[in-house]
Amino acid sequence: MWRRRPESRIVLAIVCFLAIHIAIVKEAHAAAVMVALCYAGANLALDWNLGATAGRRIAWIAVIVLLSSALIAIWLGYASAIALLLAPSVLANLVMFCIFGQTLLPGQEPLITRFRRLEVGHVTAEFEQYTRRLTMLWTILFAIGTFVSLAAAIYGDIELWSWIAFVLLPALTAGLFLGEHVYRAFRYGAEGRTSPLRTLSVMFHPHAWLPQTVEPQGDNIRHG
Repeated sequence: MWRRRPESRIVLAIVCFLAIHIAIVKEAHAAAVMVALCYAGANLALDWNLGATAGRRIAWIAVIVLLSSALIAIWLGYASAIALLLAPSVLANLVMFCIFGQTLLPGQEPLITRFRRLEVGHVTAEFEQYTRRLTMLWTILFAIGTFVSLAAAIYGDIELWSWIAFVLLPALTAGLFLGEHVYRAFRYGAEGRTSPLRTLSVMFHPHAWLPQTVEPQGDNIRHG
């Protein structure tokens, strides 16, 4: 059964992000990179075990290579290499902006609509409109995240960049995610009530982020 409990990943992300930020503020740059390496390695192992797509596994391998380079450079005395730890925040927001935005193009199923279809097997017309607008909202958030993290990188203040990458943007993401679930429950009643953990389990489906066509019943997925 593909629905795995996602609590471990959430706790791992919170602990690691806070540890990385604290290390950067304390100017313990090597420690910050080592924590990030552990985080990336753990996610790679989890994705490999759960049968995630090759693209996700390759992305984690690339992050590990980048962080290993940063750690070596810091050990050699190049303190500015800490920027390699923060650079993925720009790239991650840009990639998410492109993924969400691409599904809003004509002929594409909005990403949140796809998640809803995976969760319940169908999407009503009312929910289809709602999930399209929600996909647009997430696209805007990631566009803002890309701009803000890039601006912090150009400004060159490592501590400010860390606040944005590891505290502000994750907090905004969590706030929108949880707040949307509360709003949906109030607006749509029983039909709109769903656990945030259930939604996360849908998002961790190995093929949830790939274009797909769904059979009318259950979770039978046909990839297009």
